[in-house]
Amino acid sequence: MKTPLIAAMLCVSSLIAQEAPAVNMQHVRTAAPWLSSAEPKKRKAAISTFRTMPAEAMPHYKTALEAARKANAERLKTLQKNAISLTAHDDVARQLADERKRVIELIRTDYKKESAKIRMLREEMQGLIDLYNKRQKLAKGDLQPTVDGVNQAIDALCELTRELEKLDPQQDTSELDAEELRERVVKDSLEAEHLMQMVGSVEKSNKEAAQLAEVEKLNAENGRWCLPSMKSFATILNFERVVIGLRPLRIEEKLSDAASGHSGDMASRGFFAHESPVPDKKTPWDRARLAKFDGNASGENIFMGSPDAQSAYNGWFGSDGHRFIMFADGPNCCGIGVVGIHWTYMTGSKNGW
Repeated sequence: MKTPLIAAMLCVSSLIAQEAPAVNMQHVRTAAPWLSSAEPKKRKAAISTFRTMPAEAMPHYKTALEAARKANAERLKTLQKNAISLTAHDDVARQLADERKRVIELIRTDYKKESAKIRMLREEMQGLIDLYNKRQKLAKGDLQPTVDGVNQAIDALCELTRELEKLDPQQDTSELDAEELRERVVKDSLEAEHLMQMVGSVEKSNKEAAQLAEVEKLNAENGRWCLPSMKSFATILNFERVVIGLRPLRIEEKLSDAASGHSGDMASRGFFAHESPVPDKKTPWDRARLAKFDGNASGENIFMGSPDAQSAYNGWFGSDGHRFIMFADGPNCCGIGVVGIHWTYMTGSKNGW
């Protein structure tokens, strides 16, 4: 027969059992490893599982979250150790950046058209081209699995940190927005910071290549007013501009009308000069305005001697002032005019380009 004391104790035990259900440790053991997964779906399933558990399971949840953070930190260390191709690209990209600074100074040096200096400059440019091509080949390599792995690990660390904040709102990350949290996660990990720097280097390489490809496509799609020789010249120039670290230039129709008009005038009137004897066409700016170019014209080159685009480019590359115009920082478009063996090249800037 139960005494009143025993009966009371049994009643209290029953109430405690109802108010504090037992933690299902099998569920804990199943869900915990999923938190360390690189797959978002598995982490989401684990988080959902823990959220349905009673408060008594939260210490287990916190332990599992901290273990998952350590696992992803280790994943970043492994990725860094095995990121051979990413490291190779980064090394070449750094070399290219340093060489660009050096060679652009040579490009913009006045050599008084000394043939030996111009040959030296062409050799320097070829060395830079070789380095650029090497970087681009590495950027096109099988880097995506590593890049994806880095981003997955960082995404996981951000997600796990947010879950820990719910268990401890006093954490100093709770006031950060998503972008700020990601920056903190990267900054707090030497491996993540280094890997993201290398990923950014690859993205920069691919962005340069994509920008060149886009301008080449736009130039190729120009109408019949844009002659094959004009497109060929732009292709030659734009590649070397991108190699040196400058933006490629789009061929602009009205600026090309101004350039073509000047080439035609030189051919028909027998003069070779930037200053034209034709009324209202005295200066390059007069000619750009007359052609209704709706941007800012900034420079002009003229060449006579061959209808070949490479010959015109070589002639200007070997002439200091003309080379400075071809490798100017400011322009985003150009006008090209070819009439027989006469060439005119104009640079300009246009809003929205």
